[in-house]
Amino acid sequence: MSLFDPSDAGVAGGSATFTVAELAERIKQVLGDAFDDELWVEGEIRNLSRARSGHMYFNLVEPDPDNVSGKQPEASISVALFRFNRERVEETLRRQGGMAMEDGMKIRIQGKLDFWPPQGRLQIYMSGIDPNFTLGELEAERLRLLEKLRDEGLLAKNQAVPFPIAPLRIGLVTSHGSAAHHDFHNELENSGLAWDVVLADTPVQGVDAPPLIAAAIGAVGRAGVDVIAVVRGGGARTDLVAFDSEVVARAVADAPVPVVTGVGHEIDRTIIDEVAHEAQKTPTACAVFIVGAARAHLEATELAWEAIAEWAQRLVNNADRRLMTVSQTTARAAEGHLHRAGSRLDGRAGRVRELAENRTRSETRKVDDCAGTMRHRAAAAIVEGRRTLEQKKSGVAGQALRTPRAAAKELANLESRVRLLDPRKILARGWSITRHSGKVVRDPEALAAGDELVTTVAEGELHSTVSEKQ
Repeated sequence: MSLFDPSDAGVAGGSATFTVAELAERIKQVLGDAFDDELWVEGEIRNLSRARSGHMYFNLVEPDPDNVSGKQPEASISVALFRFNRERVEETLRRQGGMAMEDGMKIRIQGKLDFWPPQGRLQIYMSGIDPNFTLGELEAERLRLLEKLRDEGLLAKNQAVPFPIAPLRIGLVTSHGSAAHHDFHNELENSGLAWDVVLADTPVQGVDAPPLIAAAIGAVGRAGVDVIAVVRGGGARTDLVAFDSEVVARAVADAPVPVVTGVGHEIDRTIIDEVAHEAQKTPTACAVFIVGAARAHLEATELAWEAIAEWAQRLVNNADRRLMTVSQTTARAAEGHLHRAGSRLDGRAGRVRELAENRTRSETRKVDDCAGTMRHRAAAAIVEGRRTLEQKKSGVAGQALRTPRAAAKELANLESRVRLLDPRKILARGWSITRHSGKVVRDPEALAAGDELVTTVAEGELHSTVSEKQ
């Protein structure tokens, strides 16, 4: 049928004229004739919304092959999924790994193409979905991206970054307050270690999530962290598509520090798991891995300190034994030296005493000889004086009385002088005779510090050493 059939409307100048209602009805009629059965259409979900009535609405667009963000789609059509069909579609998706429809998801849907006159909108009324198509598209895109990253050498780039010895400052990329956030933090807190966590709060699901996750990875990488942890809890395979995106994979590969991932459940593995330095199955496993790395360093440090302490103790014990041996040897040597020095000192002291006694006896003999000579001279003088006195007695009559007194006085003076010249008397009055090396000391300048002296006094001898001259 022709859309504009002149037989169905008035003709003016050879052209058909329709009312709006007529035109809308004609469009519906033509669509019904061309697409009388339900059809299958594939595309990408955009602008998904859920009404309070339970209905779901979105645009199904032709994906941009160049994947340029913000570019106008090549084609777009509205899709309505009413509540009675939505429940059946969602149940189909849940049976295929718990998937759920969301923006950016590539789907193949079944529905009826129709025209809605009140808004003049061409629309598909969705009734079914092919989950295998979505999974196949995700896997195909994943394989294409893996090959591209492998060709550029990005799969091993972050793995080449040395893992820190003690990763205690962590850059955490996740949604704040999520289960993944709590699980990761609980594991760190239960470890008992001192952590410094720099959190980059970001959405981890949805069409806007990939660039935000990539920006968060870059931000914590510039914050001076030791390691970056990217974590998200489990969900449907389609819930994790943000972590299969190229922009996130490149952010992980270019990170300046090692990236450890914990995305999804045990069976999930995303593109960033392939690019990251370490991939763990869950957020908790990611935290356990980092805790283990830090604890291993601390345990190695403790073992090293224990080994150092043990080694130091052995050195001290060996040094103590050597010191004891040296001390004993030194003590025996010192004792021997002291004994020999004492023997030499005793011998020298005996010789000094012997020399001093000999010198003292010699000097005493000299003093005795001097005293004997003086006594002899004094006696001779007395005899001579008496003889002179006797000779003068007869010739000096007038002085007979004076002469005996004068003679007696002179005699007394001579005796006093003789007694004064007696060395023993001199010594008895407190005088002393000091000798050095057998010679009488007369001038202090002849002595030096350390010289040994022998001093004779009335009752014996004194030995001394010169310590200072004044």
